[in-house]
Amino acid sequence: MSARPGPGSLLETAMAFQRAKLLLAGLELGLFELLAEGPADEETVRARLGLHPRGTGDFLAALAAAGVLVHDGRGYRNSEEAARTLVRGGQEYLGGFLRVADQVMYPAWGRLAEALRTGAPQAGTYSGTDMFGQLYGDDGKRSAFVGMAEDASRPLVPALLRAFDWGSCTDVLELGGCRGSVLAALVAAYPRLRATVLDLPALRPEFDARMKELGTAGRIGFHGADFFTDPLPEAQTVMIGHCLVDWTDKQRRALIARVFPAVRPGGTFLVWDPMVVPGDESCLRNLVRSLNFQLMTPHGTSYRVDALAAMLRDAGFAEVGHASLGRDVTLVTARKAG
Repeated sequence: MSARPGPGSLLETAMAFQRAKLLLAGLELGLFELLAEGPADEETVRARLGLHPRGTGDFLAALAAAGVLVHDGRGYRNSEEAARTLVRGGQEYLGGFLRVADQVMYPAWGRLAEALRTGAPQAGTYSGTDMFGQLYGDDGKRSAFVGMAEDASRPLVPALLRAFDWGSCTDVLELGGCRGSVLAALVAAYPRLRATVLDLPALRPEFDARMKELGTAGRIGFHGADFFTDPLPEAQTVMIGHCLVDWTDKQRRALIARVFPAVRPGGTFLVWDPMVVPGDESCLRNLVRSLNFQLMTPHGTSYRVDALAAMLRDAGFAEVGHASLGRDVTLVTARKAG
């Protein structure tokens, strides 16, 4: 007989928001940045962050018990993972993503039942159906959204470099490439690669600033356009990451149909997203992410990897395969006949 989960496991699931808020509050307070300077005892943390003595001791001890912090004779310090992902400047920094999660996603999840009743998104950062138009029209919201997108994509770059034969690629067009950070990593590894970001014109200032910051100004082009309505430039490789989840199946099919003629004969279309892969250990997590897309966007849901493969074949792509990039993200590779 298989063991059945007891009431303790259900209670732990129901109360998981408490542990989540421990980490998110630490990020909001600047705790991990403080401890990046060196170990600190409770009194130092209280004084530096302006915290009340009533809860600070339990707060720090709980983070240590959860493995986020380490406590030793010198006080508290960041765990290796916290230092890598929660402190600015780290290659795997997730702080931008998690701040948006705390400020926007967390309240929206409190209205999940309402979303299930109505089908309407619950994010408070926009209204109506033109989410990107409203977010990109506001400087603060645009920067927060772009930072979140980059935090989600940055850790995948090493796997993306390994998963595709970039050495034989001459040029690449990234749809929805924001500030060009992914392409900057590709160009750094393959200097002969010609690369272009296609995204909404409102992102051009963000793109220019990022290229200057990375020292890649002039090496990556920016094509301001709406990939649903404007002509797509041709390229040997077209790619789109963390983006198809923002749309419905109908919209995904329409975009794939527009991409097919833009891929040169013999070229490739690359898609990566947190797709639902039945039987994979990521399946539950990506089903939960699908609900998150429904809470956060007017149209978005996750989708099954086999459903995307069928869409790509229907559009005319001859060979379709997929591989894991890690972090619950799947890369689908669709080749066009030569």
